[in-house]
Amino acid sequence: MTRHPGTPAVVLRTALTTPLLSAFLVLAIAAMTLAGALVPPLIDQARTATVQHQLRDIPEIGRPLTAVQSWIVGMQRGGPGKTDVWSEPLSALQAQRDRQPEPLRSALGAPRAVGDFRAIELQGDRKTPRNAVQLIMDPGLEQRSRLVQGAYPRVTDPAEGIEIVLSEKSAAELDWKVGEVRDRQGLPVTLTGLVAPSGTDDLDWDMLVGSRAPTVQYTPMGDIILQTVGFMAPDEAGVLGDLLTQAATFAWIPLDVSRISAGDAATVSTQLRLFMANPVHVGSSGDFFDNGLQFSSPVADALDRGVTRGSALVAVVSVAAVGPLAVAAVVLALAGRQLALRRRRAAWLARARGASLVQLCVVLGGEALLLGILGAAIGLAAGAMLARGGPDALTMLVAGVLVLVPVCTVPFTVVADLRRTERRDGSAQRRRPLTRLVGEAVVVALAVAVAVILQSRGESLRVDPVLLAMPVLIGAVGTAAVLRLLPLLLDALLRAARRRTGLISLLGPARALRDAALRTAPALAAVIGLAVAVFAVSFAATVSDGIGRTARDATGADIAVSMPYVEEAQIAAARKIPGVAAVATLDADEIGQGASEGVTDRVRVYAVDRNAFARVQQGFDGALPMPASLAATSGGSVPVVASDQLLARFGDGLTVNGHPVRVVAHTAQRTPFGNTEKWVIVDRGNIDRIGVSSPVVTKLFAAVAQGNDPPAVSKELAARLGETATVTTADQLIAQSASDPASSALRVALMVSAAIVAVLLAVAVLQTLMLGSVARARLLALLRAVGYPRRRELPLVAWEVGPALVIALPVGVASGLAMSWLVIGALDLRGFTGGETAPALSLPPGWLAAAVLGFAAVTAVAILLATATAMRLRSAEAIRVADDEG
Repeated sequence: MTRHPGTPAVVLRTALTTPLLSAFLVLAIAAMTLAGALVPPLIDQARTATVQHQLRDIPEIGRPLTAVQSWIVGMQRGGPGKTDVWSEPLSALQAQRDRQPEPLRSALGAPRAVGDFRAIELQGDRKTPRNAVQLIMDPGLEQRSRLVQGAYPRVTDPAEGIEIVLSEKSAAELDWKVGEVRDRQGLPVTLTGLVAPSGTDDLDWDMLVGSRAPTVQYTPMGDIILQTVGFMAPDEAGVLGDLLTQAATFAWIPLDVSRISAGDAATVSTQLRLFMANPVHVGSSGDFFDNGLQFSSPVADALDRGVTRGSALVAVVSVAAVGPLAVAAVVLALAGRQLALRRRRAAWLARARGASLVQLCVVLGGEALLLGILGAAIGLAAGAMLARGGPDALTMLVAGVLVLVPVCTVPFTVVADLRRTERRDGSAQRRRPLTRLVGEAVVVALAVAVAVILQSRGESLRVDPVLLAMPVLIGAVGTAAVLRLLPLLLDALLRAARRRTGLISLLGPARALRDAALRTAPALAAVIGLAVAVFAVSFAATVSDGIGRTARDATGADIAVSMPYVEEAQIAAARKIPGVAAVATLDADEIGQGASEGVTDRVRVYAVDRNAFARVQQGFDGALPMPASLAATSGGSVPVVASDQLLARFGDGLTVNGHPVRVVAHTAQRTPFGNTEKWVIVDRGNIDRIGVSSPVVTKLFAAVAQGNDPPAVSKELAARLGETATVTTADQLIAQSASDPASSALRVALMVSAAIVAVLLAVAVLQTLMLGSVARARLLALLRAVGYPRRRELPLVAWEVGPALVIALPVGVASGLAMSWLVIGALDLRGFTGGETAPALSLPPGWLAAAVLGFAAVTAVAILLATATAMRLRSAEAIRVADDEG
């Protein structure tokens, strides 16, 4: 008696008969796992880069933690002299720095502290430039400077005068010779030497603004004042006596922002805020004058902005990744089905020899599991090598999902075929319309429920299952709609074909209508693919429009100019520049006092020429409301335009500087005048009526005439106004925002997501057509036997997937629009745009049309490839393969 091999041996031997299909499954899972393994580290790099970008936007001298305290800590007015003034404060600051938790401690540098003798004009016996010299007592002066001429200052009796040194540039600008004495409100000040930076601790020089060279300030009358720093002996504070009332302690702690990564940014921000919330006491215990050094720094806010943009990036990339992952599951399911069809004959043989369905599922699923694990291992290993790190939990989860798809598909397909074959009558299993209807109703109900949750909870940056489920549910609802509409279309086409004589027009819809498997997969892939493409286009356009609106709000005109002081001659010169259509100025920018029903607070008061500013903003997107009534100069109250934040703070009955005001317009948008939230705008004719004391023109706004190039006009304007002018255009701000690593990473992620979906869609269509290649080839063989021309397979192939893809086109677009409206509306995109309000959804028709045409092109290429493959299968081979699989 012949001994037959066991069931596992039969199936495992069959596994060796299709090495190409097994290799495809392994490589597909490896490629998808590799992509999943590379995404997290790339996103982390982008998050760190955007945090660093936000920090680099802060000037270097703005990054250290700084604090100012009245008095020199440890000194007593009228007390005995002290020769070691700074050791105790510096030691206390260093100890406070050492007590900070990680990672903040490693980012903090050595603390610095100096004595600050307030800036006052020093006058000489001869006419000298107007100046304001700030006298500094720096304990580290001799270590970070070199003596160029003369000598370092000594500790002297203030009754006889004090000694200072200046930088070479400061002395030259002030026209001050070594040995010359000048007067500081009765206090003689002698210049004993000149110093220059030694090249070490350059940040210390930068922190003391004016120490290297004088800075220029302007009075309201346009006069120039040179502000500079002179260095006293560090221990001069010990003998100042009654002059201590004019002194203060200025301290700073450097912050090495390069040490802060995206993972630490939120923690460092929290630690910084805690550090800055509590004053640091650096004097002797019980010192009455030691109020503590209250440190501050804009770094915490910059870190929060970087974290916000990074969180928004993670949220958007996560949503965008759902589409490729879903289509990848479709491709792997189709690959599993192809593998199952090749294992069907072996499974029938094993079943005939007594193998149970459970045994078959274990063996067939085990084969798919081994292939999947091999592919996942390859992908994870390659990802670990490229990313130089092990996979995280999310990557392992994605790899597990990819492996499970064919593991479930292969046994399910084989078992379903076996059960259908084992039916006594051999007929196909009857459909259960009620079951299908219930399933579709559940999907629709879930989609509606998730949509309601997203709409009700407001904007967020959290990545949660609700947000990630929305794209999948939208794709599922779209697929259900396609499968409901497709039979109606095919029935209509079949009825129309019966009235004609064409053979293919009759066979095509009949075959597509009969085999649902040939249309389900491409419909799902097409709906999800189109939805992802539409979402990518609308999201990119929404962010781009939001950045543009924020930039226009910040500039207030085609060109904005900021200067310390804008002279009338410069304004007149700006109006004469070719290409400048109109010019307006900010005539006053002062802090006022707002009051209403017992509530008082600071209010920023801006004054402009209403008519001139309205001309500058005419036709400008983002124009501030400037009603004609703003220019009214009569009546009991002053007409103003107010911010919504100010109205929310004060309500009705508002007064500014004690003067009643009348709000003629209000807005929530930012002004191009400053970043404050509570402000009012008045016409320049009402400056006196609202208590503005010292109006100074510091900003200029210009509108570019139609047909002229704003960058060219801005360059001419900058050249005409001089070096003190900072010229900004909306295009410059847009380019600056677009250069942020988070924005760049987002654009790349959306493009890559759309490209991956397009490739996977083509593969899904190709696989679907390959699944029907045997039946199609057998039909073509029969058709050729009755005289049907060779190389005419394209129409028949197109009928198999064409109708489903045609219906998937509008459904996919609708799904993408719904996904854009729901998902984008649920994300807080202000981190990307930098605006005060969320950007409005943008749906550019041109780019949407390009996405649809790209989908059509991908599908056409896939159909052509499948047709070429079908043409290579000869009739005799088709009949033989059909016999083998039948």
